[in-house]
Amino acid sequence: MGFHMEEDSVADGTIDNRIKGRTVIRINFTDHTSSIITLQGNPCRDLAGSLWSFRNPHARMDELPGEQCFFIPALCEGSVGHISHTRKCKVPVLHPDEHYDRLFDNDKEDPPTKIAPVLDLEWFSQKFKQVEIDCQLITLELVEMAWSMSPEEAAAGEAIIEQTREGFQCLAEDSTEGFFEDIELIDEWLEEDPEPHELEELCMIIVQEFIINSADGSDQKQELHDNLLKLQEQINGTFIHLDHDGNFENIPKTISLLKTVLPFIDRAATSAKFLAETTAEHLLHLREGIVSLREELTSST
Repeated sequence: MGFHMEEDSVADGTIDNRIKGRTVIRINFTDHTSSIITLQGNPCRDLAGSLWSFRNPHARMDELPGEQCFFIPALCEGSVGHISHTRKCKVPVLHPDEHYDRLFDNDKEDPPTKIAPVLDLEWFSQKFKQVEIDCQLITLELVEMAWSMSPEEAAAGEAIIEQTREGFQCLAEDSTEGFFEDIELIDEWLEEDPEPHELEELCMIIVQEFIINSADGSDQKQELHDNLLKLQEQINGTFIHLDHDGNFENIPKTISLLKTVLPFIDRAATSAKFLAETTAEHLLHLREGIVSLREELTSST
């Protein structure tokens, strides 16, 4: 079971593979949210070794900020899938609105199309399996080239991607139970907005803004990136123990999980001091909120 997103939700972004074996995709969505996807592996040969920018020329920004996409969180990790700009297909010539108006109007001729290369954007993650974004109308521009991929490296990379895809497809065929559980979690998360989720959102915003504004691949910033990802995973795991009324159904276990989050915050804040004092301050503020929440839960048991 995977996730497919239409490109009308995408405003612009970048694909950065200047460091061999590491691909970072940044996506800015039309609802004013952003995601940074850090992947092991390289894109296909046509995009490998370079920094590319992409944009949706027909994107329309929402008037008000929206919710972060559940399947593409602010920060996520995984491995590359098929990321290339070589596949050619028929694409609309007219604006999407006019194209689909004519396409579904029996009184009008079919809208014109042209053959053009399209961007394939696919990756894999343990939590959401195969993730794809439809990029039929998205345009691509080269920003910087750092290295080139040999045909042998390209063939080896494609074999790994195909093996990874087959593995996830087998898992999807075995059971879809996990997918429906995720859907239930999404519904509960949208219906309830308890204090823990506010803390989790604060953490994601801090991590996202810091990496977007200052990450450059240096060892110190990579260490901070890794620490904050671990912190986010810990907080995600801590705040799932809610019943259907938005209350904690297992307070002792939640308290224990909250306790394990604090060392991650301390380590991340220590790394952040080398790079951005405000980030460290925000993380320590988050720590204070988690401590207060833990004390409140302790007093209620």
